[in-house]
This record gives sequence, C-alpha cells and structure tokens, in this order.
Amino acid sequence: MTGAKSLFLGSAAILATVATAQAADLPTRKAAPVQYVKICDAYGAGFFYIPGTDTCLRVGGLVLAAWGVQNTPFRVQPAGVTSVAAVNNGLGGSIPFTGVALGGANYGAYVPGANRDAVSSLALGRLELDARTQSPWGTVRAFMRVDSYFGAGISASTGAIPASILGIPAYTATIGNANGRETTTLNKAFIQFAGITMGRIQSMFDFYADAVGYTGLRGSNQTVNAIAYTLTMGGGFSATLSVEDAISHRQQAPVNTVLISNAFINAGGPVPSTAILNGTRIPDVVANLRLDQPWGSAQISGAVHQVSTGLYTTGGAAPGGVAPAFTFAAGPAPFSGLGNFANSSSLGFAAQGGVMFKLDMLAPGDVLWLQATYAKGAIGYLTGSNFAYVAGVDTSNGYAIGLARVGTGAGYNGLADVDCVWTMAGTCDKSTGYAVTGALRHYWTPTISSTLTGSYYRVTYSQNALNPAPLAAMINQNTGAGALGVPFISGMTNFTETRLTTGLEWNPIRGFGIGAEVAWQHGITSRPVGLASDVVLRSLGMPAWKSTADLIQGQVRMYRAF
Repeated sequence: MTGAKSLFLGSAAILATVATAQAADLPTRKAAPVQYVKICDAYGAGFFYIPGTDTCLRVGGLVLAAWGVQNTPFRVQPAGVTSVAAVNNGLGGSIPFTGVALGGANYGAYVPGANRDAVSSLALGRLELDARTQSPWGTVRAFMRVDSYFGAGISASTGAIPASILGIPAYTATIGNANGRETTTLNKAFIQFAGITMGRIQSMFDFYADAVGYTGLRGSNQTVNAIAYTLTMGGGFSATLSVEDAISHRQQAPVNTVLISNAFINAGGPVPSTAILNGTRIPDVVANLRLDQPWGSAQISGAVHQVSTGLYTTGGAAPGGVAPAFTFAAGPAPFSGLGNFANSSSLGFAAQGGVMFKLDMLAPGDVLWLQATYAKGAIGYLTGSNFAYVAGVDTSNGYAIGLARVGTGAGYNGLADVDCVWTMAGTCDKSTGYAVTGALRHYWTPTISSTLTGSYYRVTYSQNALNPAPLAAMINQNTGAGALGVPFISGMTNFTETRLTTGLEWNPIRGFGIGAEVAWQHGITSRPVGLASDVVLRSLGMPAWKSTADLIQGQVRMYRAF
C-alpha cells in the first residue's frame, strides 16, 4: 500500500514537473484589465460612465399598450366637394353650401355609425438616450427620444356618397377604412450647452403640455425645431428666448383650401383657385418668464407667428381659352386691377399664462395645473398636441393641426380650425380663439391616484369668413347670361368645445402603471351660413343640421417606464 501510494505521488510529481516545464516554454501574455461599468452620480440616478470616456449616459425607455372604445353616431363630412349654388338657393337656402351640392358629383361623405370603428388599440415603444459630459464651460448634454407605435381603430374614414344626383339618397360605400397607422417618430433630439438649447425640443411656449392623465387637452403641446437661450436668474426665476420653426406651429394650411378651392372668375369664365402656403420668411419667435419654487411653478409665454399664404389658380378657362396653371388669379371686383392680390402676409400672436401647485399637504405627489391661452392668427397654439396626427403622419405643409373638432355628428362642417380664411373681401382674415385648461392629480394611497382634467376651447372667425360668396361674384361675365361660375363652397363656422376626463391609476412599483380613463368631448358648431332648412334636408334624405355633438371615449392602459 505504501509502495502504491509512493508510486502515485511520484507519478503526480513527474506530471507536474513536465507540465511546468512545458508552460515555461510557452510565451506569456498578460490578460487585459476588465473594465467594469462605473456609476455616475453627478446627474442623478441611472447614469453610468461609458467605458473609456468621461461621458455619463442614461438609457431609458417606455412600453405602452392601450385599448379604447367610443360612441359612433353619424358624421357628414363635405371635404373636397363642390356645389351648385342655384339648387340650394331654390330650396330655400342662400348660396352656396357644400352639404347640399345636389347638382354636383356628390354632396359629401355621409358617414353612418355602422361604418365607424367603436374599438381602438395602441402599442408604443420608446427609446431614450441622455448623454452628459463636463467641460470647463459647463455641462454638454445630448438627448434623444424615438417612438415607434402601431395604432388601429377610431380614426376610421369610412364613408358613402350618393349614387345619383338631385338628392336621391342612394348611398354606396366608396371610401374604405383608413384606420391603421404604423410609424416611427423622432420625438426629441437636442443639444444643450451654456444655456443654449438647439434641436427638436418641447416648445418654450408650452407649460402644462398634457402633464396629467391620458387624454390630450386644448392649449399648446408642440414639439418643434428650435434654437433657444435660457438665462437662469436668482430666486428660481429664468427667462428664455426661442426661435422655432413655423411648420410645427401652423396648420396644414392657414386657409381652408376646401372653402376657397374655386373662387374667382376671369372674363373668359371661371378660374378655379386654391390657397397655398407661402415659403417661410419669419420663424416663430417665442419668449417665456418662469418661476420654480418649492410650492410649484408659474410661467407666462408669448409668441409671434407669421401667417403667409397665396391664392393661386389651379386651371380653368381664361381669356383666349388658355387654361392657367398655377399663376396668380385675377378676377372681378373687388379684385380687378389689384395685380397680385392673392398674396397675404401678416403676423399672428399667442399669449399664455399658467401655474402649477404642489399639493403635498393633501398627499405626497398631489398636483394642480391651471392655464389660459389666447391666440389670433396662430390657432396651433390652442389646438393641443401636434403629435395628434389628425391629418395623418405626412403633414409636410404644417404640423400643428392638433386635436380635431368633435367628429361624431357636429354637422356639415367639421373641418380643422385654421390660422386665417380667404374671403371675397380679398383678405385672409385671421381666426381668434382661447383655451382654458385645468388638471388635478390626487393620491389616495402611495400607489393609487385619480385624475380630473378638462379644457374649454372657443374659436371664432370674421363675418366675411363665415359668409359664403355672394351671387354676383359667381356670374359668368363672358356669357352675360347669368350662368353660374364655380363659387366659394361655403363659409367657415365658429366652434366651442368642452373636454372633461377622469381616471384612476395603480402604480405597484415606480415606473409601472395600470389605469383607466373616461373622456367626454362636447362640441357646439354654428350653423353654416346658407344651409337649406332642416325640412328640405330631410326631404332629400339628408340628416338635419345638428349644432351639438358629444363624443364619449373610454380607455384602459398599461405602461412601463424605465
């Protein structure tokens, strides 16, 4: 046994010696030091040093899922439809009006409730990167937020047009559903250094910007390209001057192209015209004065917004039988002899004041927001988030359409509000509006909170913008026989809206929430000037005019922010 043990140990020693000798013959290579992620606590939680650099980075994101339901009454949508005014006039209405275009190809899209989605869904994924580096002149910060989402439902544009003219209600479904949307957006991307912010940012005009709850409210909540300078003063005061791109603050068109698509008549016959945005010459100039204190915040904001548009011909007869192609329109009085009358450039403006109170004396985390906004010729500062995408993702003409009017039966004119409207007076008359917003969040327990939010919005237009074109402007001067030219389609309408929402949310852990919300939207639309009587409308199989509309929406949502 002892011999066997000695033999085993001896063999082991020999093997160890051989292994050592062989290892000595191999080239030595020192392992590279391991670089561990190092926490960066200079800018708050979640930052770490990018290995090999002095840059601190925070990686964040959001995953959100929601389902919604809404009521689906009828809607009459006359967009893009011409009318023959004499028919409406003969039926007891003044002239002209789109909703009774009995002699035209159709009289608008009558959207029955059965063709509209009652259920919607949304899924969103967000990535955020926040990089900060110290320099001798202060912190250099770069921030990026990218959203990718898919939404289905609610935004249906199903409709029907009459299969025949003269008011016979023979409807045929000709417009298919267009209620899905999948896209990726650059939500934010900016650099900050020494008080300068440049890139795609939240407008420096904004204050509340839908900070509470799930439903967007009226007021300004706009993402823009900007270059801004913020001066930080003592006592919590700061002042900012910002130059912001006009496209993100204006509507798709500062005039309603539906209203003025066919307006002027040359000596040779009607010359259809349309309003086109002129190129940007003056960006929006925004300024704010802000106060931040332990009790909350307050801010006053102001903005100057250029309203620049032109009226151009899009074809039609002209003297000598030559069809003009996007040349300046020229027509009868009051436009004759005015040359390039179709250019209009003026300045609109917006002003806003808001205050936010931290109500920790009621419960930690409680907050109350109050805000009031006024705008003239700058309606985008009132219409809510420019990520609402009422006109779809491709909004290259303008990005501030915001929230739509009530779309469930507000009548024959449910168009988006605009900065100005071309009128037969030869001017693009600016709109006037205001919005009042309030929002409250209260925590019943550290993990359960409720919200109550609401806004009141009103927009009005000049009398010339409300009135359609007079009959005299539609007489074909070439024949002298009183033949009708192609007129203004209809006047604009004033609009008043109330939005109220309430919701409940449970946050079992930080950054994770499950909630539900119910929203009520009530709209009041002025009766379009020149519309035939309700008796006549019903006799033609058309719905009677309805000045009020109610939209009720409910949604459940789950999200995880990290």
